[in-house]
Amino acid sequence: MNVEVLFLGTGGAFSAGRRNNLALLIESSGFCMLVEAGPMIMQQLARANLEADHIERLFVSHAHGDHVLGFPMLLLNRMGAPAPLHVYASVGTCASLRALWDLVYPGFAPSRLNVRWHELSERGSDRSRVGDAASLPSVWGGDVGERSSHVVLRTVIVPHPPDTPTLAARWDFAGGTSITFATDTFPNAATVKLAQGSDLLVHEASFSAVLQPDTDPGEHFHSTAQQAGEIARQAECPCLALVHLGPQIGTQPELLVEEARADTDLQVIVPEDGERIRV
Repeated sequence: MNVEVLFLGTGGAFSAGRRNNLALLIESSGFCMLVEAGPMIMQQLARANLEADHIERLFVSHAHGDHVLGFPMLLLNRMGAPAPLHVYASVGTCASLRALWDLVYPGFAPSRLNVRWHELSERGSDRSRVGDAASLPSVWGGDVGERSSHVVLRTVIVPHPPDTPTLAARWDFAGGTSITFATDTFPNAATVKLAQGSDLLVHEASFSAVLQPDTDPGEHFHSTAQQAGEIARQAECPCLALVHLGPQIGTQPELLVEEARADTDLQVIVPEDGERIRV
């Protein structure tokens, strides 16, 4: 089965110009899911020649502004869409998204939004919707219609600042292709376990061990390109895409590739905004 990832944005919270805030579109036959909805999501979709109605599924990792501030505009532009928007996020993040809508568009009847909320566990132990999930915290197994029955979404809580439940996610397609996504976190065993054997690991690299040797990324709850490469190798992922790039490092993709590869055979990609890859 062909699975494609469209990198709508590859930058972090402080990005501007060359790299916009992080957002992905994961697509295969009969399936499309937007990952993150940052401040410029409508412009990012427009650059990809996509209307808001095209988005019927959304995954949000956590409630920080660079991942959620475009959510009200996405909802507003979907008003009247024939299909509901299925939102997958932690319990706390879903609450934040609802509060954000109420704050910026007070008085709009919730019934007009046509949203289906899928509140995911913040404790990393919810397997109720998938059945046998090889002991991984699992949250969704194609329970939103026949067109998506060939996809299983699994999530796990990863370290981020206190009071900010943050999810890493993995999509397993019936044809055997698998993609794992982890951002706004530092190296941890939960990500390695979730990503084990994935065809593609999309992992944040807010910092560079080479370009910023005096910076401790763990203090900021983020990772270096070097650490992302180590995670990919531990998880036996053959391909790594570096995203959520800080503005100081996002202009030097070749250096980040070499840093993450570390003289191994790991395939490393530093995608530009608008780049599409087939997995």
